[in-house]
Amino acid sequence: MTADEKTRQTPNLNAVRATINQADAAGHGVGTRADLTDIANQLQAHIEALLPAGRAHAAQMWRGGQCWYSLTARLDRIQNQIGEGLGVGVLGAHVQVRLLAVDCQWLLERYGSERAGSESA
Repeated sequence: MTADEKTRQTPNLNAVRATINQADAAGHGVGTRADLTDIANQLQAHIEALLPAGRAHAAQMWRGGQCWYSLTARLDRIQNQIGEGLGVGVLGAHVQVRLLAVDCQWLLERYGSERAGSESA
């Protein structure tokens, strides 16, 4: 993979934060289903970009330990969550966007620094 392809594939941290802020704002408003779909798609892309750092971290841990199990279970749940649709109606879409935003924030807090290191390299 070329550096240009990697840059397109992984968002910068400011874009991730901006999308999380959009999701938070949409949660306090009425937002249309189309708006929520757009935010969900962005969050899913950010999560897919951050997940490999979490998987790499889990791969370095002792398999079978409580920490490894907890991390792997959370990462698996996040992976499954990004495969879910927006649910039925606007309320279902709001709930799904909020769940994606929480997962994205969690990944950003834990693995965003690794992404920042690769941005400055």
